[in-house]
Amino acid sequence: MLDKLKSTSSGPDLIPSWFLKLAACSIAEPLTHLFNLSLSTSIVPQQWKQAIIKPIPKVTQPTTCTDFRPISLTSIPSRILQRFVVKTSLYPLFRNPSLSHLFTDQFAYIPTGSTDAAIISILHHVTNILSSNSYVHLNALDFSKAFDTLKHAPVFTKLAALPIPDNFYNWIADYFKGHSHVTMYNRSTSNSLFINASVFQGSVVGPPIFSLNGSDLKPVCKGNFLDKYADDSYLIVPSSQESTIEEELDSIAKWAATNNLSLNRSKSAEMIIFKNEKTKSATTLGPPLYSIARVEKMKVLGVTFSSTLSFNSHVDSITQTAAQALYAIKLLKSHGLDNKSTKLVCHATVISRITYAVPSWWGFVTTEEKKRLQSIVKRAIKWGFYDPHSHNLEQIVEKRETELFSKILLNPSHVLHHLLPPVKQNSHNLRPNAHNRQLPEKGGALFSKTFIQRLIFKDVY
Repeated sequence: MLDKLKSTSSGPDLIPSWFLKLAACSIAEPLTHLFNLSLSTSIVPQQWKQAIIKPIPKVTQPTTCTDFRPISLTSIPSRILQRFVVKTSLYPLFRNPSLSHLFTDQFAYIPTGSTDAAIISILHHVTNILSSNSYVHLNALDFSKAFDTLKHAPVFTKLAALPIPDNFYNWIADYFKGHSHVTMYNRSTSNSLFINASVFQGSVVGPPIFSLNGSDLKPVCKGNFLDKYADDSYLIVPSSQESTIEEELDSIAKWAATNNLSLNRSKSAEMIIFKNEKTKSATTLGPPLYSIARVEKMKVLGVTFSSTLSFNSHVDSITQTAAQALYAIKLLKSHGLDNKSTKLVCHATVISRITYAVPSWWGFVTTEEKKRLQSIVKRAIKWGFYDPHSHNLEQIVEKRETELFSKILLNPSHVLHHLLPPVKQNSHNLRPNAHNRQLPEKGGALFSKTFIQRLIFKDVY
């Protein structure tokens, strides 16, 4: 663990990561003894529960405390042990087939979870509903300071009901008990205070615990969906069931109150999604009755699309920021940045931006929009920022999609595995196919653009 330690900020003990890595051979044995003693007794040393909070600005020009994100830094040995506890005790819960129904709608801080998977699931549900409904309500829900106010008692009631070893349960419970912090800002340090709520942003054990806490947040009515990425929750309701939205929101608000959270309707948003512009023009909608603003475009986990599932705004944003990044790289190169570093910067700032969550939305963009994105890569090649022998954009996307689909097919514990159609039962041998799944009926033009549907039919014929 020490050998693989990456550069990271030190905690209250001020022991830097480079020192722990350098001294690994000498300190591994005594540190192992401390770890084993802590796990066997389910006691976390008080020094490993002390944290430094370093506020990180959430906006360009912060003016109040709410404009900062409180990142909690415990000592590095504490984080190493937390990582072991998470991998050994919490991840097996998320992978447990008998518990899959609890976590298939949560896509953050769990194995196989990602923003790609979350957006794929949301678009899968929305387009599938549109196959038999005129429109869909997509509600992006906001919980005020969810990570910082979560009550510990409900979390451990839920954790105790799961098949977690007693010593790990008691260790996690002890970690949250008596946790203290100081705040450091502008070279000033506050007095130490104990924390009786929160999952400690910046800790290793906190985020998975937060995801686990949402395991009992489910839709009230069958046919509605609730997809979650940490504290970002998306309620999806068909037009045929729009009368249930208020009931769903009340249920979510009650769940939030039980967990010491608050559903902030003023910062939540609703978008009505239609099959196309023609259907949208022919539909008369009444005003929302549940105090949530209605919008024409919505950014879902960094990807923007409209009420007709057009991703033109997202492509516009990518091309604009990519053009600015390429110009900035050009300036860096003119000031002496070497070719290898130039290509690394280009890949980190341009290519990664273009391909962010690309499997989820690639099927929805038009040929013209794909050409606009490819033109960015061509410009990077022309200016010498990208290797002309590397994959072009189409090849990058195809590789990403194929790898993700293979993981979903081969891993029954994958968060998207339940979206696959049933396994095809054959009584005779046929030539090898791309997969062993039944080919479902195509549920409309939009549904056929979703990731699962596109890859199910790819290379089959």
